[in-house]
Amino acid sequence: MGRFGGRGWALVLLLAFVLSSLCVGADAGDLWYKRGRRERPGVPLWKPPDATPVVVETPAPTEDTTPAPRMEGIEAIDNVDIEAPGALEKALAARARASDKELIVMAVGDTRDHRRMHKDPALSQISVDFAVNLVENLAALGLRNYLMLTSSAKLCDEFRRDAQIDGCVHSSHLIDHPKLELWNVKPGDMFLLWAQQWRVVRRALQSGYSVMRVDSDVVFLEDPYLALHGPLLSPYAMVSQTDVFNLGTRPKCEADADLAPETNHPGVARCGLKRLDPNGEEIKTQLNIGLTYFRRSAMSDDGPVLGVLNDMLSAFETKLGGEVAVDDEGNAITEALLDQPMFRAAVAVRAAGSGGWRVASGAGGAVYADGECPHSPATCEAINAQRARADISYVAVNPRTSPKDGTRSELIAGAPDWLFGRGCVKTVLDARSALSHLRSLTLTGAEKNSETCDSNTPGVVNHAPGGNGVGSGLVAVHMVYSKARKRRDAMEAMGWWRAHVHGRGSAPDTQSRGESAVTESVEKTCEGGDGRGVLFAHTYFRQMDPGARAFVCARGTKLGGCPCCEPVPDEDGKGRDWAGRVAAGVRLASLAPDDTEREMTTDKESHIATAPGCGMHQDGGWNEFWD
Repeated sequence: MGRFGGRGWALVLLLAFVLSSLCVGADAGDLWYKRGRRERPGVPLWKPPDATPVVVETPAPTEDTTPAPRMEGIEAIDNVDIEAPGALEKALAARARASDKELIVMAVGDTRDHRRMHKDPALSQISVDFAVNLVENLAALGLRNYLMLTSSAKLCDEFRRDAQIDGCVHSSHLIDHPKLELWNVKPGDMFLLWAQQWRVVRRALQSGYSVMRVDSDVVFLEDPYLALHGPLLSPYAMVSQTDVFNLGTRPKCEADADLAPETNHPGVARCGLKRLDPNGEEIKTQLNIGLTYFRRSAMSDDGPVLGVLNDMLSAFETKLGGEVAVDDEGNAITEALLDQPMFRAAVAVRAAGSGGWRVASGAGGAVYADGECPHSPATCEAINAQRARADISYVAVNPRTSPKDGTRSELIAGAPDWLFGRGCVKTVLDARSALSHLRSLTLTGAEKNSETCDSNTPGVVNHAPGGNGVGSGLVAVHMVYSKARKRRDAMEAMGWWRAHVHGRGSAPDTQSRGESAVTESVEKTCEGGDGRGVLFAHTYFRQMDPGARAFVCARGTKLGGCPCCEPVPDEDGKGRDWAGRVAAGVRLASLAPDDTEREMTTDKESHIATAPGCGMHQDGGWNEFWD
């Protein structure tokens, strides 16, 4: 073979230059690069080199070399029917994190939820907006490992076109079932979509992935994996949100309780067996599967947690194919196909022989692994002290043929409220005046609690109100059953709404969240919006002191910034004088089915009294927060 001449070497150099340009172009065309997100974990965004090259000496590796940065390996996928042979397996491999096989699964529909189609007709469209917001929220946290199941191929195409969502698929499972019409269900309806989704979750777990199942109206304030992978929660195979606790049913270790390791699960610091109410009846935690994490490393291939999913899916298909439940007028009771009661029943069967729901100490382990707390050191200390007071309900579930010694049991935990808690909202009119009124009430008494809001902390992308670390201590917020527009209004008021980048909802003020480390005065930060705001509370706030259990928040909060809120000065005890003082300067509104606002002129004081801790003063649940 002859040697290259000058022209040959020139061609080689030209080819090298083109290839290097393509590499840079691919990086610059990456979705993360275009969106201006912070660096992908372990994958720095491309930056042009300095004019003067810098030579860095690399020391020789030692025996104790630190691990290499984690590479996520997330890939875009086609809009496929996951029931096609091999389609789901390919999608799972493309969307899960390569480093730890973690996957987030969400299901999104734009059709009917039979329970709410008449009283909240905007839900079908706003739920799509919620999904866009969730994907942007996850992206801000550096999380791209989601798989979105849509109610139709058409909806997935719209997501891909309008919101650059590259991880959606659809399913044809059961869409031709002969009983659908008798149940008043059509392809794409939520009851069918949820069943399709749980099949995805089960198959992912069977394939060795850990799965977080997330409703689209969830908001994450920080990376949930930091807490889920920490010492406190690592022993649990499943961690699920719970529904709102009634009075006296919140898990609580008695002050004089002795801590003991749970049998066969020494990482759990048990402080009590079988929780009983004042009448001696067992208190059973009501799991809410709208936000649930499955830890594959704590599950066996034929273990009881996978068995719960098998039992629930089997119950759904048996119900769908069996006798149709009807009301007195002969109409199908479509709600009988709801997945959540079936899930709870499946857990109850597997837990029957284990001694019932128990309580573990919230101080039984560190929330984060060493060095993993995403807050400032001072805030970490404050929120860890608060979180340690939130004890954890849990139950052991067993295989149907389990040995009586429980050696094959797996643990299901009701998530502590700071992790997967419920948020409650009411609509406020003339929020700026309401904040001024509340500020006059709180400043007449003891010195107001100082805010702890690290707006400069990159690992926390959304913030909730609360003094002394309360708000910063929330990991995720999932609103209780309330109208979709009200939930979106709350997210916009809090600075949590990121779907605006795709033309959905109102755009927040463009001031960066690094300009202020604490909430400023109303005049400085609450100029934006149309005057409306929200009365916001959270189940986690039930354990807080008076004056830190509900907040009025106005629009104008910067995206990811400290919310523009004032605390509601509630008081313990049966008296409601405090609610009357608050009501004197806070105007509330209810929403009609078409989202028309109507100012409350009667019973406003009662609604305000319900707000702290999502109903803690009135043994409340969620009905008070619907409209």
